[in-house]
Amino acid sequence: MNKKIISILLTLIFLSVLHVFSEDTTKVSVNKNTDKQITKKTKKRIVVWAMGFEGKMIREIADVFEAENPDIKVVTQAIPWGAAHEKLITSVVGDMPPDISQLGTTWMSEFSAIGALEDLEPYVASSNVLKKEHFFEGAWNTNIYKNKVYGIPWYVDTRVLFYRKDLLANIGFNRPPATWKELKKACRALAKDIDGDGKIDKYGINLPTNDWNIITMFLNQNGVNLIDIEKLEPTINTPEAKETLKYYKNFFDERLTPLGMAKGDVDLYQAFNSGYYPLFISGPWSIKELQTKFPKLKGKWGVSVLPKRKTPTSFIGGCNLVMFKKSKNKEAAWKFIEFMNSKKIQVEWFNITTDLPSNKYAWEDPVIKNDDKLVVFGEQLLHVKSPPNIPEWEQLANALQNNLERFIYGKVELESMLNSTTNEFNYILNKSKKKQPIGVKLTILILLITIFVIILIVYFKKKPKKDIALIRGKTQNIPWIFVAPAVVILFIFLFIPIVASFIMSLTDWDIYSISDWGKITFIGFKNYSDLLKDNVFWISLRNTFIFAVVGVPLTVFIALLAAILLNQQIIKLKAFFRVGYFIPVVTTLVAVAVIWRWMYNPKFGLINNFLELIGLQGQEWLANPWLALPSLIVMAIWRNFGYSMVIFLAGLQAIPDYLYESAGIDGANKFQKFRHITVPMLAPTTFFICIITTIGYFQFFAEPYIMTDGGPLNNTMSVVLYMYNNGFKFYNMGYASSIAYILFALICVFTLFQVRLAKKINV
Repeated sequence: MNKKIISILLTLIFLSVLHVFSEDTTKVSVNKNTDKQITKKTKKRIVVWAMGFEGKMIREIADVFEAENPDIKVVTQAIPWGAAHEKLITSVVGDMPPDISQLGTTWMSEFSAIGALEDLEPYVASSNVLKKEHFFEGAWNTNIYKNKVYGIPWYVDTRVLFYRKDLLANIGFNRPPATWKELKKACRALAKDIDGDGKIDKYGINLPTNDWNIITMFLNQNGVNLIDIEKLEPTINTPEAKETLKYYKNFFDERLTPLGMAKGDVDLYQAFNSGYYPLFISGPWSIKELQTKFPKLKGKWGVSVLPKRKTPTSFIGGCNLVMFKKSKNKEAAWKFIEFMNSKKIQVEWFNITTDLPSNKYAWEDPVIKNDDKLVVFGEQLLHVKSPPNIPEWEQLANALQNNLERFIYGKVELESMLNSTTNEFNYILNKSKKKQPIGVKLTILILLITIFVIILIVYFKKKPKKDIALIRGKTQNIPWIFVAPAVVILFIFLFIPIVASFIMSLTDWDIYSISDWGKITFIGFKNYSDLLKDNVFWISLRNTFIFAVVGVPLTVFIALLAAILLNQQIIKLKAFFRVGYFIPVVTTLVAVAVIWRWMYNPKFGLINNFLELIGLQGQEWLANPWLALPSLIVMAIWRNFGYSMVIFLAGLQAIPDYLYESAGIDGANKFQKFRHITVPMLAPTTFFICIITTIGYFQFFAEPYIMTDGGPLNNTMSVVLYMYNNGFKFYNMGYASSIAYILFALICVFTLFQVRLAKKINV
C-alpha cells in the first residue's frame, strides 16, 4: 500500500468524523407523534450555567419559567465554584459559551474586557420590568465596565459585624461598637490571658493578615480609593491610608487578634460559640451556620453595620446574570433574566436558597422585613463599595495582600509598604499594550522552529543498509498504518502544545488576548528577563530547591528503610503494612490535607498536644514563616515514601539469595552485606527512584495550593504554584509559560547531573 492510498484513507476517515460531529444536533428522530417533532424544532432553547448551591437549585425556578413560557426550553447546568472561572474562559475561547451564566462580581471586568458579554444597556432601556433604580447602587455598579452595562444583579451579599451580646454586655457595651474607636476599646476589654501564662486565651476579634476583602473595607471606610479608574493610577499612598493601615496593624501588635493563625486553623463558628472570637466580620451565610450548629446561642448574638471611620462601608458581593455575545436566542435569554430579577421571583429564590435579593422591592416582603438580622444586611447594602472594575484587579489584590502581610509581620515599615504597593500597582496598570501585530515576527519564528525540528528528524533518522533496503521497500509503509493513530494523538496533544507554549512564552499573551489573538504582541525574551527581576519568583525558586534538596533524600532513605524492614523474614503481616504504607499515595490530597491541617492545628492539633504532654511548647506550624515549609516537607514525605518503598521492595526481592549466603559463609556481617551486596544491586532501582522523586518534588504544587496558598510571606510559594497563579488566576499566559520553561530547564539540568553521576559510579 503506497503513501497516496494511505493519505486518501486518512482523509476520508477525517472527513467522516467531521461529518458526524457537524450534524445538526437539534434534529428530531422520526416519531409517530408529528406534533412533538414540530414542538421540539420550534421551541427556543437557552442554556443557563449556575455555580455551587445555586446551580443545584436553579432548576426549580427554571421549571416555573418554562410553565409561563412554553415556547422556551431552559437547559440548566451546575458548575462547581472551583472550576467555574476556568470553564467559563474555556467556553469563551472555544466559542461555546452558554446563553446565560451566573458571574461573580469581581469577574465582570475580565469577561467584559475580552468581549465575551453582551451589552445589556439597550435591553434595560426598553425593559418594562428591570430598571436601574430597582437595585442597590453598589450591586448595580459591579456590572458597569467602561460606562456600559454587562450584567444584572441576581443576588447580593455584604459583610457585617457578628457580635456576642452577652460578652459585650459584660464589658459595659449594651450595643455593638459603631465607630473605629469603640471597636478598638471593645477588643481591648475582650482580649484576655485567663491562665496568666502570657498567652492570649480569648481574643477581641478575628482579622486576617492577607485578605484584600477585609482591608479594602477598612480603607474605604476612611475614604481611601485604591486606584483612579479614569486615569488608571494608584491612589493608595495617602495620609488616610497610612492612618488605616496603622489602625489595622495595631490589632495584631496589641494581640487583640491572633497573628500566627493560618487559614482554617480554628473553626470560626466554634470559636464564636466559645468566646475565643467574640467579634468577627462575615456574610449572610454565617447566620444559618450559627443558627444550625449552635441553637443554644439564640438571643446571645446579633449582627450590626460595620463600625465607621468616615463611613461604615462594606464589600458588595453576590452574583450577576450575564448574557454572552454568542447566544443564539438573545430575546429568550433576556426574558429569563427579567424573570429571575422580578420582585416575585426574587422573593421565591430567597425562600429556596436564602440568597439576599438584589431587587430592593423584594426586601419589602414580610419574610425578609420581619427578620431583624436580615434588616441589618439591608441597611449595610446602602453603604457598600465594589473593588475597581478592571481586569487586573486579581493582580492588584494579590500585590496588596502580599505587602499587607509583610507589614503586619513587621518585615517592612509603613512607608516602604505603601511605596512598594504603589510601584507594583503602577507596573500592573502601566504594562504597555502591544502596538505591533504578532504577524511577521511570530510567523518567522514558527517557520524557524519547524525547519529546526525537520532537520533534527532527518539528521537522526537511521538509513537502512543497502542489502536490506530492497526488502524493506515493499513493506516499509505498512508500520505507519499502525503507528499513525498514536503519532497523530501525540502530535496534537503533546508536540503542538509544547511548541505553542514556547511560542507563547515569547509573547505578552494576557487576559485581553484570550479571545482576540490580534492583541498578542511578540516581545521576545522579555518575560524571561522580567523573571530575573521578580522577587516572588526567586522566593518560589528557593522554596522549591529546599523542598527538593531536603525532601528527596529523606523520602528515598525512609522508603529504603521501610522496604528493608518489610523484606525481613521475621516481619509478620507484610501485606498489611505494604498496603498501609502505600494508601497515602493513592489517597486524594484533599483528604490528606484535612488530616494534616488538624494535626498541625496550634490549639487542638495532635502534634501540639503531644509536645505539651512532654513539657514542650506547641507551635503555629502553618502560620510560622520558618516552620510552614518544613511542615509541608514532612507531610509530603509521609505521603510519597510508600510509592518508592514498593519499588525498592521489588528490587530487594530480585537480589539472589545465594549472594547473601556466600557472603555469610565468608564471615560478612549484616552491615557488610548491605554495603557490598544490597547497595550495589539496588543501584539501578535507586537511580530510577531518585530521578522520578526529584522530578516530582520540583513540581511541588498541591501541598501549598491546598494547605497554605503559598503563605505566610510567600514562604511556601513554589515555582509551579506561582506559574499556576500567573496563568490561571491572573491570566498572564505568556509570563506563566516562561516560568514553565525555566522549571523545565532546571529539571533537565538536575536529571542530566544525576545521569552523569550514575555513569561515574557505574550504575
